[in-house]
Amino acid sequence: MAKRLIRIICITMSLALLLGGCSGTKNEQPAGTAGQSATPSASSESPEASGSGTELEDVDELRVTVQSWIMGKYKMEEAGKQFEADHPGIKVVFNKVDNADTTTNMLQWATGETNCDIAIGGSREQAVQYVAKDLIIDFEDGFFDENLSKDNFFPSFLELGNIEGTQYMIPVTGEVMFIVVNKNLMKKAGLADENGNIKPPETWEELYDYAKKATVVENGKTVQTGLTIDWGTNFMAYSYLSCLQGLRGTLFEDDNKTIDYVSDDAKYLLSMWNKLYTDGYTPVDTFADMDAGRSNFKAGKVAMHISAASRWVEAGELLGPENVTVMPIPGTDKNGTLTYIHGAVIPKASPAKNLAKLFIKERLLDSDFQEWSLNKYGKMSPLNSHYDSLLEDEWDMVVEATKKATTTPLYKDFAKLDKGMQVEFQKCITGKQSVDD
Repeated sequence: MAKRLIRIICITMSLALLLGGCSGTKNEQPAGTAGQSATPSASSESPEASGSGTELEDVDELRVTVQSWIMGKYKMEEAGKQFEADHPGIKVVFNKVDNADTTTNMLQWATGETNCDIAIGGSREQAVQYVAKDLIIDFEDGFFDENLSKDNFFPSFLELGNIEGTQYMIPVTGEVMFIVVNKNLMKKAGLADENGNIKPPETWEELYDYAKKATVVENGKTVQTGLTIDWGTNFMAYSYLSCLQGLRGTLFEDDNKTIDYVSDDAKYLLSMWNKLYTDGYTPVDTFADMDAGRSNFKAGKVAMHISAASRWVEAGELLGPENVTVMPIPGTDKNGTLTYIHGAVIPKASPAKNLAKLFIKERLLDSDFQEWSLNKYGKMSPLNSHYDSLLEDEWDMVVEATKKATTTPLYKDFAKLDKGMQVEFQKCITGKQSVDD
């Protein structure tokens, strides 16, 4: 309660300061904070990007390609309209795509053509393929400044747009791996106290025991699942790497660059995954439907779900925010968990590169844009300052975990590796091949 009171006082003071600084004349410029539109908008009188001294291109359209799910969980259309209002004569056009597949962009950009000025979605495992062919710009020159420095970002999120020391992708949204928990189901299983507090499992044996107790079978049919793990096409690598990090304190073999699939820790983890499935406490429905675990958790049929922490906020809309929480995957509270991002890249073929940079700074990293999705869907802002007003105790845990989290390794053939992990691990989990194989 004391912590919440302190935060409320801080919020009130911040609002007072903000409102007190809004009475300047047209030619005055407030010293903005990271992620906020602190610099004047470009106009016909000033053809420069806000505060950057970089001249904007003579174009009348900004084309933004974005993954469809992002359009649904961020106020993209509103961001476009606001940008148009701030920059008269510019039209923002959105093009929705299903996934972060690089093939179409690669073929087009390699010819010097592009149907977009910003591409949003995916992480550096996609961006690295563009960098290898010199198809996207870097953000080292003129993007970061006194109002938006690299220090304003979570290090792990920024790192996921960095390729061999150069920033080629700006994180728009971040995720961190946790166990999302239904308090009511855990309490019914005898795993929570009367206040809904649950002791996080320290080992996989403890987590197995939790999953066993929280699984309910009636007339030979499972009606409540103890634990689901995101093992689908979009999460297998993240699930394995975060669990491995918790166990081992590293993702790698002794050479510090080869992902570990052969140590005793790796074999133990895969053995536990197989045991959870074989004994009936964890399903494999995510193999065919990558959203099955999340959907069943939101429906109140799953007690624990290993996935992105954002599922906790998202599920709270249906289950009640007081009935859901997060807890660390075994060992990750000490050894760190895993983060990933969806970021923005700008093709070199774009005729509006400076305008695209401005849209990212003014709109995609804006506090209102980020905090709306943060509060409604749990999608993490890449900027530290956007968490100051959040009152839920879980956010303290999630933020601290993000600060010390590790990232997916930078492999130029990560897409191939990712697919291989899905195929081989799925066979191992269901017993179609041994752990050693």
